[in-house]
Amino acid sequence: MAVKDIPDRRPVIRRQAWLRLVLTMLAALVLFAATSVTHLRLDWTEDEIYTLSESTQAVLAGLDEPVMIRAYVTSGLPQPYGRLRRFIEDMLLAYHEAGGGNVGYEVVDPASDPNVAAALAAMNIPKVRVQVIEDDQAQVKQGYLAVVIEYLDNKETIPVVQSEAGFEYLLTRKIKKLTGKGRAKIAVVSGFGAHGMHQLRRLMQLGADDYEFVEVEPEKEDIPADIRALLVAGVSRPPSETFRYRLDQFRMSGHGILILAGNAEPALQTGFQVQAVEAEANNWLKKDWGVAVEPGLVLDQQASRVAVNQQQGIFMVRSLVDYPFVPAVTALDRAHPATRGLEVVTLPFPSPLAWAGGEKPRHTVLLRSSAASAVQDGPPFDVDPLRPIHERFSGVQKRSSVLALAMDGPAGSAFRQAPEGFAGDRHLGSTDHSRVLIIGAPALLDDEFIDAGNITFVLNMLDWLAGDEALIDLRSRGVTARPLMNLAAGARMVWKGIWMFGLPMVVLLFGLGRWWALRRHRALQGAG
Repeated sequence: MAVKDIPDRRPVIRRQAWLRLVLTMLAALVLFAATSVTHLRLDWTEDEIYTLSESTQAVLAGLDEPVMIRAYVTSGLPQPYGRLRRFIEDMLLAYHEAGGGNVGYEVVDPASDPNVAAALAAMNIPKVRVQVIEDDQAQVKQGYLAVVIEYLDNKETIPVVQSEAGFEYLLTRKIKKLTGKGRAKIAVVSGFGAHGMHQLRRLMQLGADDYEFVEVEPEKEDIPADIRALLVAGVSRPPSETFRYRLDQFRMSGHGILILAGNAEPALQTGFQVQAVEAEANNWLKKDWGVAVEPGLVLDQQASRVAVNQQQGIFMVRSLVDYPFVPAVTALDRAHPATRGLEVVTLPFPSPLAWAGGEKPRHTVLLRSSAASAVQDGPPFDVDPLRPIHERFSGVQKRSSVLALAMDGPAGSAFRQAPEGFAGDRHLGSTDHSRVLIIGAPALLDDEFIDAGNITFVLNMLDWLAGDEALIDLRSRGVTARPLMNLAAGARMVWKGIWMFGLPMVVLLFGLGRWWALRRHRALQGAG
């Protein structure tokens, strides 16, 4: 058959293409209508923030009295606030369905009733101020994005819903606080240089909704029986036998302990300096807990950035520098509840840890520094942030160091019998359930180092130690801090070349190929 005898199928192809387009649009409209009526949702977000977690479903299944959730959302707010209304409605409907009749909800527009706005003002719920562009003019609109939870005669509020990420955690935590049996009691241990509550004010503030913090001094008093977990931060002098024994027996009673220990603590009052801890101060950890704090401070090329002042002529300039003594740790145990779902944890001035032999309950290396890290000998320690990072690592041996250890399971007491003065007390020789976390960063909980990135890790640790893991997975949703991988100068140049020249060349070659194919197609048609 000659080329000119081939029938022209272009009209048929065009009709088929239009038919497929119309059918696709109809299918999309039907699917949209079905999802609007049946609440059918497909959640393709990375952390499934539109899907209720098992933790939330367990909290709602345990309700014994009705909970009423009212969302106060002003209509007409611009994006990204506008889409929050639909998100909140969808989530509250999901809470209602999962609550089995014990969760009611309502979405109210405060602009429709002046009495509602007055009631919100009485609850100290602020308006959201949003700048919008209307009629070619910048204007400021005000509205509400608040949630109020009512249970019996009590109320809890979320004054401002800032984004989809974290909403489920906030709402479930409020419901759990309202309907639970009170906050877990956490004791901050003082004595022998340990950091007391006056040094951990920011932790007290950020954890106030979940925990009740008290201070105990084991050298002078027994640890109360209602304490769920202990925080031992920065013991800088060798502790007494009484101190050690009371901590040991608390562990033997099946409760959790967090111990922060290292070779130096920051002394930031006069700049970036550290103060060395007494050489014998950490020996009790090796003797009683089977964990050794090895000499030195860990510095890592995978570092966090800190703000420092630099003198340039007559001016003082504040700039950000990579600071290797605050590593950005990404080698986390992905299965452990305290670090599951996290991507990076920062530790200030950490020391390397190691198992010291002897009894080892179920144990886990929770955090490691990167392979581009090293250990600086000392004391004294040179922690000057203005010293170039490449100079610090020139000629040093790089190796990964253990920074945090977790112990979980059966354990035996470090004491064969009670010391003198405890003769009337019952000595606990072992336990079937023990939870201990040891981290080589004494200042982790200090006000200067508690930030938005670390607080999730800290609260996860406290939940795990207190045996209340309901919100751990939920809290970690939406935590997406992802530090860039450190590359050598040559590798950076190669990747720059790929992105700057390689990709444009691929697009150019693709275009040339399409042009050549179209030219040949037209040539064949002309020949026919």
